[in-house]
Amino acid sequence: MRVVTGVLIAVFALGAVGGVQADKPKKKDTPPGLAKKGGVPPGLAKKGGLPPGLAKKYGVVPERPYIALHPEYDDRAWFLIDGRWVLKGDFDKALRTEVKEIRTRAPAPPPVPLPLVDVDLRVVLFE
Repeated sequence: MRVVTGVLIAVFALGAVGGVQADKPKKKDTPPGLAKKGGVPPGLAKKGGLPPGLAKKYGVVPERPYIALHPEYDDRAWFLIDGRWVLKGDFDKALRTEVKEIRTRAPAPPPVPLPLVDVDLRVVLFE
């Protein structure tokens, strides 16, 4: 009788542990705060503007923020700060996702000449 009781307790204990593991959510590739369908944070879907991760990387966000993107890299971007282009890089996964999302926006003409690099940069304006 003790053996049967011990086996039943072990089976229920393993079942409970397995049930807890099954309830854990799977990791998502979408960073927190991004809408599932639109790809932009919910607040920006209505009013537009700079995504929060890029705004933090920008620092003090001007009234009309311009960002220039390299066509091959999503781990860095050029930010127009005080009339000159500044390269900021080492983006984490969440920032890379934001860069991929803003590539779908319409390009804008830059107010100052672009930095001299070997490719054509895509400039995006956030209003």
